[in-house]
Amino acid sequence: MRIAIVSNMFPPEAVGGYEMGCAAVADHLRQRHEVLVWTSVSRHGDHVPAGGDQVALRRELALLTLDARGSLRAPICALRGAAVAREIVAWKPDLVYVWNGARIPHAVLRIIADSGVPLAFRVEEHWFAKIFVGDQFLRELLPTPRGRARAAWAQACRLLNALPALRLDPIAPLRAAISWNSEAIRRMAPAPTFVETVYERVLHPAPPYGDLYAQVERRPAKEPEIVFVGRITPFKGVAVAIQALALLRSEHGISATLTLAGPEDDDHAAELRDMAARAGVADALRWQGPLRPEAIAGLLARASAMIVPSTWDEPFPYVTIEGALARVPLVASDVGGIGEGMAHEEHALLFARGDASGAAAALARILREPQQTAARVERAYEHAQLFRLGPYLDNQERFVHDAHSALTGVGDCS
Repeated sequence: MRIAIVSNMFPPEAVGGYEMGCAAVADHLRQRHEVLVWTSVSRHGDHVPAGGDQVALRRELALLTLDARGSLRAPICALRGAAVAREIVAWKPDLVYVWNGARIPHAVLRIIADSGVPLAFRVEEHWFAKIFVGDQFLRELLPTPRGRARAAWAQACRLLNALPALRLDPIAPLRAAISWNSEAIRRMAPAPTFVETVYERVLHPAPPYGDLYAQVERRPAKEPEIVFVGRITPFKGVAVAIQALALLRSEHGISATLTLAGPEDDDHAAELRDMAARAGVADALRWQGPLRPEAIAGLLARASAMIVPSTWDEPFPYVTIEGALARVPLVASDVGGIGEGMAHEEHALLFARGDASGAAAALARILREPQQTAARVERAYEHAQLFRLGPYLDNQERFVHDAHSALTGVGDCS
């Protein structure tokens, strides 16, 4: 098959969960198919693909900021994106597989959908629920009450949309196949009413470095070490982890350290450092910055527990599976699809969103109940075998074939 993949921030532009997953699937598919990836332009002038370094890659899509400047750029970026969309269609793919459409011009996706090319979506984040209607250009084509200035801007966008290169209807019906990464994201970001879902499957993702973490030889430190792995941004809930660390000391009489591994939002990281100082635990924080997987494996080997304190609805975070594969006791907030992957008490100890006291109590249980913790960790490790990379990649390839069959009526998608 000839498969066009469309997504934003393909590695090495970003190396979060869905980006690395997209790269792994693209690399797997190109072993037996012709694959070409269209993605967003690099913010750093780096045009070298990573993940699967043999994947053919074109960085031609704008990446819009979610602010007034992004909105002002959106119309001209939509016009330019239309040219890219026609380039994709002219390549004559058997299937276009869209991964993450957040912040790229949805005019690209709308034109592909209108072309009749078989279209599938991989939904790992919330953007899909507002496809087209949330786009900074296409939303201006919809009838809705606006103030005077906004109405004038919408009229200008409609005039631009009258050009032959566009003429887009944001809510025109389209047929698609959908691969959801969890039941949680299917519930939280359902397909809009104008999308006819011809075929769908839930395919839980698998961490690309799961095999590496499964080989970790556990050597927990004498003093309890709690590890956080992920972006240091507000929605990841690091503030909750710091508060829990302080409560672990003040309410449970347990002194521990908190190691933070991941890229930092500078302003938020400064706020967190101030918070830690006020809570009296600044000396117990270990700021590691972004680390390569081998270094993260080293952290997991020493960790007494992993904390995933997210305050947003995580669809299905890789990090919980990585911790389970490394046999690290897991404490996590009960949001989104976290409990779908690692069940409370069975595989992990979950606490309510933003509940630092509950997080501290869960950490104390892990540290004071070695037998129960060991049994839970072993169950989590066995459960994590369901999320290994090889079977996941095979299932993704099967989805591509089945989606094509369902959309074209050719073949068997049973």
